[in-house]
Amino acid sequence: MERLTSSVLKRLPGDVQVPGDRPQTAGVLHLGAGAFHRAHQAVYTDDTDWGITVAAPNSRGVIDALAEQDGLFSVATLGPEGASMRVVGAIADTVHIASERERAVDLVAAETTHVVTLTVTEKAYRDPAGVPGLLAAGLAMRAARGGPPLTILCCDNLPDNGKTTRAAVEPLLDDATRDWAEGNVAFPSSMVDRIVPASTQATYERALADLGVTDLAAVEAEPFTQWVIEDDFAGPRPPWDATYTHDVAGWERLKLRTLNGVHSTLAYLGALADVETISETLALPGAESFARWLIAEQIAPSLTPPDGQDTVAYGEGVLERFHNPGIRHRCLQIAMDGSQKLPQRLFATIADLAEAHVDLDLIALPVAAWTRFCAGRSDDGAELPLDDPLKDVIRQSLAAAGGNPAARIDAILGLHQIVPPTVAENHQLRRAAAKWLRELDRHGVATTLEHL
Repeated sequence: MERLTSSVLKRLPGDVQVPGDRPQTAGVLHLGAGAFHRAHQAVYTDDTDWGITVAAPNSRGVIDALAEQDGLFSVATLGPEGASMRVVGAIADTVHIASERERAVDLVAAETTHVVTLTVTEKAYRDPAGVPGLLAAGLAMRAARGGPPLTILCCDNLPDNGKTTRAAVEPLLDDATRDWAEGNVAFPSSMVDRIVPASTQATYERALADLGVTDLAAVEAEPFTQWVIEDDFAGPRPPWDATYTHDVAGWERLKLRTLNGVHSTLAYLGALADVETISETLALPGAESFARWLIAEQIAPSLTPPDGQDTVAYGEGVLERFHNPGIRHRCLQIAMDGSQKLPQRLFATIADLAEAHVDLDLIALPVAAWTRFCAGRSDDGAELPLDDPLKDVIRQSLAAAGGNPAARIDAILGLHQIVPPTVAENHQLRRAAAKWLRELDRHGVATTLEHL
């Protein structure tokens, strides 16, 4: 079957949006070739005259597909009323970091690279030999060459993600590079938002049906998209249609706690209830009411939203997006890497509520659900995979705790790599989480939610 390439663009169906004049060079180097980047930052860049070089840290399946397709791929936007298809042409080049590290370092240093963006997931920032080391090596080369200023823009779901990126990179710099970077490198924060499920065989079949050609880099996404960026660039930037602000932190907290926190909660509940997707989880009796209570009674009191925003109204929009039947966002995909995600999505909320002396009963249920999920069995006895960098530590702690719900909660909250001491030592949280875990053990998710 013919592949999606530049030569077939003029022959695609008339309702498919195609790129105009494509960039020949890339001013943006993006680290991370995942589906989210292709459905978010690449689309924003496609609406400008800038190009992207996409760098894959490890797996090369996506960049190989992109290389065979002249950098082209499709985005299917799936809404309640149906789908629309767009071909994105912003990617000008690709690089595989694991096998082309020197070239990747040189791209960070290249004077034609003005912005480095990143979607490499939370855990990547903790590996000095990985992405932080690559950036440090590239900055050292750029400084030695007397290169132009560079902006390093994190797009991962981390609070103060610009500061997090800077903190991962700066300790790896030599003194001369650090001095140069002080006046030539910016690490703005950003908040990104669009629900992008992992591509499946159905994604590629949809692309083939709508395009008439094969696209092995195709992605699907919801209609909603948002990008909030701290207005702090060291040099040129693409004219992205984003929101530029000096208060990214407020947007980050609103999204991490209200969208991502509820997303993770529903993912663990749904996986335990043997439900495949978030929209199917919300259809469980009592699930939507619980999500609304969680937003109004636990999340909203934990933060001050950005000017003009209301947390409860924002949460209503989130739940409407989760209901979208066109988006099959799998619970097990969202449940991955809980030890890396939940400190920002859940435990930070709990810490702020505890400090404000707000009752923690409702928000203890997500803690219990994650604890039960980590044990590895659903309510019907199906095996649940624990895809997490701290898998062994988590499983060993739970095994040592035995079957007692209170002991298992103590084991999870005692993981200092994940849970802040102020949260771990909160007796009300411990009691409430143990109560919910006992309910989940006895009755399962469906019955627990139905009788809230």
